[in-house]
Amino acid sequence: MYDVAIVGGGHNGLVTASYLAMNGLKVAVFERRNIVGGASVTEELWPGVKVSTGAYVLSLLRPRIVRDLNLERFGLEVITKDPGLFVPFGKGKSLYIWNDLKRTQREIEKFSRRDAVAYEKWLKFWDPFYELADFLMLSPPPSWEDLDGLISLVRGQSLDLSSLAFSLRSIVQDASSLLDEFFESDEVKAALVEDAVVGTMASPSTPGTAYVLAHHVLGEVNGVKGSWGYVKGGMGGVTQALRRSAEHLGVDIFTGAEVDSILVRGGKAEGVMLSSGKVIHSKVVVSNADPKTTFLKLLRDAELEEDFLRKVKSLKSRGVSFKIVGFTEELPDFGNGSTLGPEHVASELILPSVEYVERAFTDAKSLGYSKEPWLSINIQSSVDPTVAPPGKFSFSIFGQYLPYSKNLDEMKELVYQLSMEKIREYAPNFKPVKYEVLTPLDIERRFGITEGNIFHLDMTPDQLYVFRPLPGLHDYTTPVQGLYLCGSGTHPGGGVTGAPGFNSAQKILSDLKSNKIG
Repeated sequence: MYDVAIVGGGHNGLVTASYLAMNGLKVAVFERRNIVGGASVTEELWPGVKVSTGAYVLSLLRPRIVRDLNLERFGLEVITKDPGLFVPFGKGKSLYIWNDLKRTQREIEKFSRRDAVAYEKWLKFWDPFYELADFLMLSPPPSWEDLDGLISLVRGQSLDLSSLAFSLRSIVQDASSLLDEFFESDEVKAALVEDAVVGTMASPSTPGTAYVLAHHVLGEVNGVKGSWGYVKGGMGGVTQALRRSAEHLGVDIFTGAEVDSILVRGGKAEGVMLSSGKVIHSKVVVSNADPKTTFLKLLRDAELEEDFLRKVKSLKSRGVSFKIVGFTEELPDFGNGSTLGPEHVASELILPSVEYVERAFTDAKSLGYSKEPWLSINIQSSVDPTVAPPGKFSFSIFGQYLPYSKNLDEMKELVYQLSMEKIREYAPNFKPVKYEVLTPLDIERRFGITEGNIFHLDMTPDQLYVFRPLPGLHDYTTPVQGLYLCGSGTHPGGGVTGAPGFNSAQKILSDLKSNKIG
C-alpha cells in the first residue's frame, strides 16, 4: 500500500514524486519503458553514439527545483550553448546569436543598424516576464475569483504595469506582427521566430504564437538569462539526476511497469492495475500521462460524464514535429569549413525567413507535410565528448511541419530526403552515416503521448492558464477524487520545466493537509 502511485516516469512525474516523498509520503512511480524520463531521455542507438530522441536542449527547468532536489549533486551538468543560434542564409550570409548582447549586436549590424539597437529593446521587452516567471510557472493559474489578488500581487512586484500590459498582449498576439514591431530585417526576424512555432500547428501569423515564443524565452542556464544548454550525456542526464534524487528521498521506481488502468471505486481513485495484472493500492493517484490518455484510456472503469469526455476528446493535441537523430563522421561545412567552429556549438537553424515558415505551414495543411521544412540541427558532441566516440558526431534534428496521421510510417524516407536536401543547400557535405526518423506517430508509440504532441496539448490561448487542460481542471485536480494530473497537459505547459510536477505536488500536499482527500 502506497500513499501515492504515479503513472509515468517522465520528468514531471519524478518531480512530483520527490516533493511528495520529501514531505513524508510513501510514493511509487510506474514507468512503461525500461528507462525513466518520458520524452527527456538519452538512448544509445548505435555503439557509443548517444542521442536525445525527444527533448534535446535545456533552459526552462526551474532553478528552484534544481536547488530543492539537489540535482547537481545527483549528476546534473549543463553546458551553456554559446552561440545559441546560427542561421545560414546562403551566398556567404549568416547570423550568430550570442549570449553576449554587444557581440550579437555586431552580428545584426551586418543586416540592419536599426535592428542592432532594437535587439536590446527586444531583450528588455521580456523583463517583466522574467520577473514574474516563477510566480507564473510555479503556482496554479489564478481562478477568476482570484484576479483581484493577482493584480495586487503584481503591483507588489514593483513592476512597470504599462510595460507588463504590453508584454501580456503577446498571449493573444501573433509572432510575426510582434517581431515586425521591433525589427525591419528579414534575417533577424527569421532567427527569432523559431520559438514561436515549436511544437505548434500554427504559422507565425497565427494569433497566440507570440505566447509560445514567450514561453521559450523564460529560462536560463548556469545563471545566464535566456540561454540554452546541452545536458552532459544527453537529456537523460536531467531525468537520471531526478531519479537519483527521488530514490534518495525514498521513492520506489518501477520500470517496465506499464499501467493498464487507474482503479476507481465510488468516484474515488484507489490505485492502479499494471498490464501484468498486478494491482497496487494507494490513497492518491497522479497521472503524468497526457489528459487524453488519462481520461480516455486509463479511466475505463470510471463513471465520467459524457459531456466531460466529449470536451476531452475535442482538445487540440495533434503533433506536428519530427526528429531525425544519428551521427556523421564530418561536421557540416556552412562555408567556414568542417573544422569545429562556433556554428557547430549553436543550434543551426535552417529557416531563412518568416515567409519560409508560412509556406511550410501552408504545405502541411494541404499536403500533410512541408515540402521545405524548417529545421534545427544540434550537434551535442561538439561540446560533449561523452555522447559520441572520437571521429563521430552525434546530432539531433528537430523539424516541422509533419501533422500526425496513421500513415506516417510510409512517409519517413520522404521526410528524411526533403530534410537532407534542404540542409545540403547550406552544408553540402552533411551526410549521416546512420540515422533514425521519428515522426509524430513514432513519438506517440515511443513516449506514449497522444498524437505525438510534444506539449501533450497545443499551447494556444484557449488551452492555457485557467483553460489548461479544461476550465475547472486548472489546479491539477480531476473529476475523480484523489486523482491528480502532473504532466505537460497542465499549467504552465510543455518543455522540460518541472513546473507542472512541482505545482501538482503542492496541490496534493495542500489537499491532504485540509483533509480533502478521503
